[in-house]
Amino acid sequence: MRANLFLLFCLSISASVVSCAGGTETDNPATLKDFSASDCKTRQTDPAQQALVIASDAEGLQCIEWQADGSGALELKLLNFPEPCGNAYLGAAAQQDGSLLLSVHKDSCQVFRCGTCVFDFQFTLQGVDTTHDLPLKIGSAACESEPVDYADDFTLPLARRSSGSVCRYVYRSAVEQYGRERATCGSKNLPCGDCNSTDTTSCGAGLVCTEVASSDSRCLATCSSDDDCAGGLTSCQDGVCQSSFDW
Repeated sequence: MRANLFLLFCLSISASVVSCAGGTETDNPATLKDFSASDCKTRQTDPAQQALVIASDAEGLQCIEWQADGSGALELKLLNFPEPCGNAYLGAAAQQDGSLLLSVHKDSCQVFRCGTCVFDFQFTLQGVDTTHDLPLKIGSAACESEPVDYADDFTLPLARRSSGSVCRYVYRSAVEQYGRERATCGSKNLPCGDCNSTDTTSCGAGLVCTEVASSDSRCLATCSSDDDCAGGLTSCQDGVCQSSFDW
């Protein structure tokens, strides 16, 4: 799999954001023009430096956002993707058998004993056929020398929608660590209670503790229609704003 990935050249590294650009193998028309990664959003740091996109509506949700145009440009934002904690992440892109492969890896193979973080990743590509639906595979590796595990598959509906977003819930262990370290459990789309005691049902004002999966209850906003679900990342189901999508 590594043979399909072009080595990336880092343009700049700061304390909060890594930006890299690269390309793909010579028979691949898609070119990665730029890549950016946020800090670990699980840690309490300066809010202005945490996320590539300030999207409070997406807190607790793992989202794919895309924007394409007729020139072959495609921008993809991966919001709140859980990965092992690390100081910086780099990205790569390749095209194989008609699918676009996106992956991230830490800038070193050093293992940090700090659990899982959620990150935002942004890929800017050129030379993509944006007139047809595009199968997308998303993966990660411990570092550049390790193989990529492509765990997520989603087909971008570019033939029908040049832009859009889909979201699912961040898996339980990662979102619980996020809420516990930021003291935000009981907030919208986050676990019910405080994540530190026997309280597993309390939620903030206007929120209802709702089971979204086996042994996984979240605080969801009440609603009477989809218009009440801010941001369009969830829909009104059974009186609460829920994400029913999975890819």
